[in-house]
Amino acid sequence: MRPEKSFVKSSAINIGPGEVRKRRLMGMVGLAAAVGLAFVAVFFGTPRWARVFVFIPAWVAGLGLFQAKEKTCIALAARGACNMDAGEESIEDENRIAQLRVKARQINRRALITAALITALTVAFP
Repeated sequence: MRPEKSFVKSSAINIGPGEVRKRRLMGMVGLAAAVGLAFVAVFFGTPRWARVFVFIPAWVAGLGLFQAKEKTCIALAARGACNMDAGEESIEDENRIAQLRVKARQINRRALITAALITALTVAFP
């Protein structure tokens, strides 16, 4: 049985403040790389097909920033684990694992959509 969106509670987190900072940093670096790559590609008139490579750092940026915002690591959620800054630990509560996995899918979906929009904008520029 698949949990619904309303099933996800904001209390379903699996990373602590230190891990949140790591993901925020990853997101900011990815965002800087995506913006920089997009600027260089447009400025130097890179062929439109080559501009799709902006997708990768944009996706990394989305993953990092959305994971930090939601305090949920998608890789840990997939393994049914958490890291509250004291090392990785298994989660025993199946209900919490299900909540985290729903949240992880939502994070990944939002990161993919964001990266696709940034890439489309970069490709659309003359």
